[in-house]
Amino acid sequence: MSVNYSFSRVQSFDSCKLQYKYRYIDRLHSEIETVEAFMGSRVHEALRELYDFVKNATVKPMDWLLRRYEDLWQKNFSEAVKVVKKEYCADDYFRKGLKCLTDYYDGYAPFDRTKVVKTEEKVSYTLRSDGDEYSFTGYVDRIDWNDRERIFEIHDYKTSGTLMSQEEADRDFQLGLYQLALQARWPEAKEARLVWHYLLFNKEIESRRSPEDLARMQDEFVRRIKVIEGTQDFGPEKSSLCEWCGYEDICPLWAHPKKTEKLSVNAYLNDPGVKLVSRYAELEAQKKELNHRIDEIEIEQAEVEEAAVALAEKENVLLLDGPGHQLVITIGEEICAPTRAEDQEKWAGLRDTLLRENRFCEVATVNNGMLGRMLKNWPREFLDQIRPCLVKKIVRKADLKKKR
Repeated sequence: MSVNYSFSRVQSFDSCKLQYKYRYIDRLHSEIETVEAFMGSRVHEALRELYDFVKNATVKPMDWLLRRYEDLWQKNFSEAVKVVKKEYCADDYFRKGLKCLTDYYDGYAPFDRTKVVKTEEKVSYTLRSDGDEYSFTGYVDRIDWNDRERIFEIHDYKTSGTLMSQEEADRDFQLGLYQLALQARWPEAKEARLVWHYLLFNKEIESRRSPEDLARMQDEFVRRIKVIEGTQDFGPEKSSLCEWCGYEDICPLWAHPKKTEKLSVNAYLNDPGVKLVSRYAELEAQKKELNHRIDEIEIEQAEVEEAAVALAEKENVLLLDGPGHQLVITIGEEICAPTRAEDQEKWAGLRDTLLRENRFCEVATVNNGMLGRMLKNWPREFLDQIRPCLVKKIVRKADLKKKR
């Protein structure tokens, strides 16, 4: 149990294994903080201080809360705060935070529905499943005591722009794990009310966990930890979240783009990687142009083949002569495997028979290429089984060969 696992740690692994490695194994510190995370931290700090006063029977006015938020913003803001969405600026996010706090204050003042027990409280718990044990640590935004229901409440502030659904809340791990830690501290706390405050939406979502829910959740979380501990390859995973990652400058998927975006135009065009990409793109364009020409040729060739077969039938010949080549004409029946589009029932019947007789591996896929190779080798008894699944087609083709 030397490693402490948190919800955010496991969530990081699920998002990108390489990010997890950089942060939790290599312990590389990122200097960059996104403006969304920065705003969320300042809102959390302001609410923590507000409730610290509430805990001591003092209700600060809204003006105090908003001024405190502004002070925290100005004190901590730096050039390292990254604004990903270029259509916005830092001031836009500052105003978002003000709106979050204003709406929250209006909705909950004078903050006397429950009694504040702890704010920004570190909790820990030993996860146990199938004889394995893992240490879990987390930070709870606020723990309250609800006198009316005689239960604890676990509160979590969210400044995310995405609103959680009730279904997502009911299967959420984070607050459920906090409930386990709460019960370890206060064994009499058999129940707890889990509350998410989505501040940008001015909406509260709540959920509860039965003992059976908590047991299943603990088993699943331990399973996810075991996956992490059994992982050898921590490869990067490209997604829409990459822009919010603090490790782009060293990530193999982003290091070169991040390096070149800082270059002058001349230096950019002379960068070895840029030159290779440009040349490859030129060759790809040429290849597409040639492939397009090949497609046109094949269409015309098919038309010529059709005309050659028609002429051969009319002249009652099987070979057409030319100055340097001849066309050998084939007209007859051929046993074929039906395609799924042509006859779903026959296609499935052929596949199932091949599987039942342990011959599917000999052909890999049900198509005419495999049939041509195997019909000569399979025993007659087996051919009789698959014959109802086959179709007969008239083959009309011309094969080009050089004159001898």
